[in-house]
Amino acid sequence: MRWFFPSLPYQITLATRNTEFDHPQLLIRLVTAFVPREVVFTPTVLTIVYGIAMTAGWLALIGLGTRYALLVYGLAYGFFVSHAYSYGDVHHREVLYFLFILALAFSPAGQRLSIDALIRRWRARRAGLAESSTQQSALAMWPLKFLHVLLSITYFSTGVTKLLAGGLQWINGYTLQFAIFKNAIRRAAYPEFGLWMAHQHTLCILVSIGTILFETFFFVSLFLPRVAPLFFAGGILFHLMLWLTSGHPFFEHMLLNATLLICYDPVRFNAIWDWITRLLRLRSAAPSMPEVT
Repeated sequence: MRWFFPSLPYQITLATRNTEFDHPQLLIRLVTAFVPREVVFTPTVLTIVYGIAMTAGWLALIGLGTRYALLVYGLAYGFFVSHAYSYGDVHHREVLYFLFILALAFSPAGQRLSIDALIRRWRARRAGLAESSTQQSALAMWPLKFLHVLLSITYFSTGVTKLLAGGLQWINGYTLQFAIFKNAIRRAAYPEFGLWMAHQHTLCILVSIGTILFETFFFVSLFLPRVAPLFFAGGILFHLMLWLTSGHPFFEHMLLNATLLICYDPVRFNAIWDWITRLLRLRSAAPSMPEVT
């Protein structure tokens, strides 16, 4: 959870070293429309909001007040990301994660595997009421389908932009070699791997073609569910390679693709869950070794 959350020291540094916003984002404009900047964007207030966000995140993770906790966590996440981008350097990798968290807040999140569900079942037994047999809801899928559409739009726009800006030159291999070489030196997770790949012209041609095909045709998975897992797995590998060779930290996209890979197909998810529960039962039922006397 904290891996994806903006850094509090960085937020405080931005707020204290700048007297005004360079390009205030929508959420920041809404906040400052009601409360002056010098009141909200102080080390004390930012630390309090950060603490509230972390508390809400942990509550959402364990499933206590799940939907409200997701809403608070999501809004706080959006607040800090918008604050960081209100000083001119704007990126897009956090947007999908932010929208997905908000979508979960308006879904039946926490209805089955959560402390909230345990409390509801305990109250029903205490009141002598029959427990609800409803274990599935069609509404539970809408955040995942919403995320699938968002990823399709995102990848399609980046793929088309590459073609419109660079045309066929984008897949000549040299463009990718230069980009990897430049970034591998500065920020790649494994510079040696990035530098090696930057010297492989034929490989860079193939990777360039594969990148264009993956990004421009990801939307096909919306209409062909059977091939969707291939695109989700490809998305994980795609962003992993970007990080290893060029240092692009699209960890949120890795998580979102992994979420879709595991949860998008209810049949596959139930099969995975049944396998995990059977494995846990087998381990708990395994005979223990006798003590040596």
